[in-house]
Amino acid sequence: MVTRQSELIRVLETIAEELPDPLWVALVDDDGLLVACVPSQPPVSVDQISAMTAALALTALRVLVEINAEEFRYSSVAGSERQLLLVALDGKRFLSIGLGPDVVVQATFRPLSRRVAELLKILKMRFSVS
Repeated sequence: MVTRQSELIRVLETIAEELPDPLWVALVDDDGLLVACVPSQPPVSVDQISAMTAALALTALRVLVEINAEEFRYSSVAGSERQLLLVALDGKRFLSIGLGPDVVVQATFRPLSRRVAELLKILKMRFSVS
């Protein structure tokens, strides 16, 4: 049976296949709750992904207010071992993507631009319960 969760996982898996070796691709809501994640066992816990996403989103939104930058699009934090790319979807949800330290963030934009509309469509769809 096709469910919203199965469709979200399908699209996240497609995104993961199209990106340069992501460590995880997760959909997180604005309350910091993980909605879906691939792989199911990422190299950091899903609780850590949720917490990092919430913290980075709050910080990025605060900075945008300070610099009068209007709409939040994405934010990235890079370290020597990993980086986190946070992409705003609709003001209520974010894509949290773990990447290797040498991945150029801009290399993710084209694959993501092809899939964001599909994710938003799934999130708006109504699924019936049998």
